[in-house]
Amino acid sequence: MRGISRRDLFGMGIGAAAAATVAPLTFVTPAHASTTASPLDSAGDHAGSIDNAVLFLNTIMDAYATGNTIRLAQSYSDQEFAPFSPVAFTYDNAVTIHAYLVRGDEDSMNRAEVLGNGLIHAQTTNFPIADGRFAQAYYVNVPDASGAFIMPAAFPFFFYTSAVGDQAWAGMALSQLYLRTGKAKYLTAALSIANWIVNNTFNTLGPGGYSFGTNINQFNQSVPSGNGKSTEHNIDTFAFFTMLDELTNHGTATNGTSWKSLADHALSFVKAMYNSTDGFFFTGTNADQITINPSPVPEDCQTWSYLALLDNQFKASIDWALANLQSTDTPAARNSNLTGSQKISGMVFDTASLSTPPSSGDDPNAVWLEGTAHTIAALVARVQVGGDSLPKLFEDLSTAVGFLNQLQSGQKKLGTGQKVNGVVIPGGEGLQAASSLMDTGFGFSYFPNLHIGATGWYVIAGLSGNPFQLGYGSFRR
Repeated sequence: MRGISRRDLFGMGIGAAAAATVAPLTFVTPAHASTTASPLDSAGDHAGSIDNAVLFLNTIMDAYATGNTIRLAQSYSDQEFAPFSPVAFTYDNAVTIHAYLVRGDEDSMNRAEVLGNGLIHAQTTNFPIADGRFAQAYYVNVPDASGAFIMPAAFPFFFYTSAVGDQAWAGMALSQLYLRTGKAKYLTAALSIANWIVNNTFNTLGPGGYSFGTNINQFNQSVPSGNGKSTEHNIDTFAFFTMLDELTNHGTATNGTSWKSLADHALSFVKAMYNSTDGFFFTGTNADQITINPSPVPEDCQTWSYLALLDNQFKASIDWALANLQSTDTPAARNSNLTGSQKISGMVFDTASLSTPPSSGDDPNAVWLEGTAHTIAALVARVQVGGDSLPKLFEDLSTAVGFLNQLQSGQKKLGTGQKVNGVVIPGGEGLQAASSLMDTGFGFSYFPNLHIGATGWYVIAGLSGNPFQLGYGSFRR
């Protein structure tokens, strides 16, 4: 290592480190794991794996329209419940834009812009209310009157709710597009959604921050309207507003408050959710906006907090997640979707995922492939920030490479024969959302379907990207 700086080493990316035969990780095996995980396979063809993941994103994006046609991408492979298949979630498309931008070649850049234009179209068209916000999701299998393949996701879902996290993720994607292209329309759209967040969710109760969002689902009153505050959403908002502070040269929202101050308002809430005794972030508050919700504890709060803050004061959250939210899925696990000799290790969504009741149909050993990619990105960021000993640096890198190997294995073996728009997706390209049906403890599950969100995060993490930082780097400015 003498003569090679940490910046030099990790500027090569995690793929280069994987190819350099870093010692593989033997996973910590928590009590809930059905088997003891073995040492991981070699990193294999990392570059080819990333290439294949991008091909999957392209296939999904082009399922109903091609070229520069304004559109969004279907989130999951086709599902048995047909109306759900052509649904594009705003968050997933934002992640896909980030993946294309991190990839950075000409075709990926063009595709990032097409999806960015799709977000702008959705924002400015009455889907269902054109006031600067995004709906949770859209139908993308038929064009609207203008020819854009974006329609309201009405019956039977009415995906009209506007969670702050979804808004901030779209805003971050648009901000990164503006930085990369210099096209003012992306910054204009980002500022529009940022002002919506400020005007509708700024909160002064308890530890402040921003509330969950606005329920505009007047067509489906069964959707809960509880409006607590989410740690994850405030992490997203902090990162988004920090980007706007830089992009606007320390400008202000329409109410005259600086973006820096508005970002700090989110940050104060995030820090208030930190359990310094045990080293993790709580999920947020109950509906009263004040009382901390102690359970379940999610993975994304632990890894995204580090990616957004790059603050070693809170770096223990990654270690807490590794110690408490790992699992190994095998065909022997209850309700597993795996067969034969298939096995995959990685992260779960939260503490509730590990204790799902037998009657639910969920697999308590299911692995969340997207969350595993989050963890890779956070570990690489922690190495890039530095402050630890050389052995700890290599431990983090080894853990990240181990997870990378697991995702590559899942990419090769899982999801074979799944379709988009009725056409079989080539094998070995995309990553499933989860290895088997996984309960989140928040009233929804993740499915063993190929997923642009999981695949996009794999591309981001595999190329050492950090979507919470303007320009995608994790070195301190």
